[in-house]
Amino acid sequence: MLRALAEWLALMAPLAVAAAALVWAGLLAFAEEASLADTLRALGEAPGPGGGRFELHRALHLGRLALLVLGTVAAMGAVDLRGRSVPGGAALLLVTTLFVFVVGDTVPRAAARLAPELADAALRAARRTLWPFWPLAWALDAIDRRAAGVAPQGPVLHPALGVAQRDMLLGVFTLADTTVDEVMTSRLDMSAVDISASPEEVLDEVRRHEHTRMPVYDGTPDSIVGVLFVKDLVPYAMGMADPGGRWPDLVRPTQFVPETKTLDHQLRDFQRGPAHLAVVVDEYGGTSGLVTLEDILEEIVGEIRDERDATAEPAIREEQGRYLVDGRVTLDDLSHAIGHAFSHPDVSTVGGLVYSTLGRVPRAGDELRLDGFRVVVERVDRRRVSRVSFERA
Repeated sequence: MLRALAEWLALMAPLAVAAAALVWAGLLAFAEEASLADTLRALGEAPGPGGGRFELHRALHLGRLALLVLGTVAAMGAVDLRGRSVPGGAALLLVTTLFVFVVGDTVPRAAARLAPELADAALRAARRTLWPFWPLAWALDAIDRRAAGVAPQGPVLHPALGVAQRDMLLGVFTLADTTVDEVMTSRLDMSAVDISASPEEVLDEVRRHEHTRMPVYDGTPDSIVGVLFVKDLVPYAMGMADPGGRWPDLVRPTQFVPETKTLDHQLRDFQRGPAHLAVVVDEYGGTSGLVTLEDILEEIVGEIRDERDATAEPAIREEQGRYLVDGRVTLDDLSHAIGHAFSHPDVSTVGGLVYSTLGRVPRAGDELRLDGFRVVVERVDRRRVSRVSFERA
């Protein structure tokens, strides 16, 4: 009886150690992935004993690797390799190692990408479990200091940033992955004036929209001829304009950019030239909308509102179990708010998803089923889906 109990404990103890190591390694992997590797260095440091500190990104990485190795060794201790051939033992070792790394590393990282809203909670929990890895972190720090004495490097700053600063860093890193068509003002919402309009009509348009720059077109918005700076119209508004002058002479050249241009390249172009507005064109040369410097800055610092901006209702809001969503909301923002991953290879907005699913121009009241949700088109303005409701079926 005692011998059987001892054999059972000898089998279960390594399995228990392996399971605990995998769960722990999964937590560290989730925290590391959810916090984004590109900005993890800016999240601060992990506390050590006696007020010591060590780098958080390194502690998470070392702890995860150490636990994966521990889990592999413990799992192999629970497997009896005696009596197996060399190829069979090697195959079993390979399968066990792959299983440990998949469960303790790959799966948590995939979960972190699906549930980024858990990043802060996972990072706080991971910080509190790093203390067993202080000796390893200190040893590597000592090696780094010794190596730095041989080949000194420049100073590296690891500021402990807050949530706002971290969000700005994330916005900077996403500029290279975001195209202008994702942030532009669409053609339907674009304010522009016809070059054939009278000065009074132009001034009325300026007063109604209160923009500092307005595109000027010739007959149709697909034929943009330039941009008008409102400050150049001051002589007309004050009655001081030259009687022989024409306001179209004030139109300045504008920049045309394709829909696929990334925001980081567009930001550099805005920095090189005086223009802070560019017309976005599609693959056929037609006008898709316009993008401004403010649109790009809002991707970094968040929504910018001035004293004339009207207070708009939230793009996504929940009412009695239903989500009311603006048709211009991106699928990524919708997935983050609802907690369900929506994706489509050809469209990036909620309105585009409804169009693609219905296969025709939506009408108010249209209803469809999508990924377990009851989707109702609440409002359509000029063939554009402006509000949609999502409710779990």
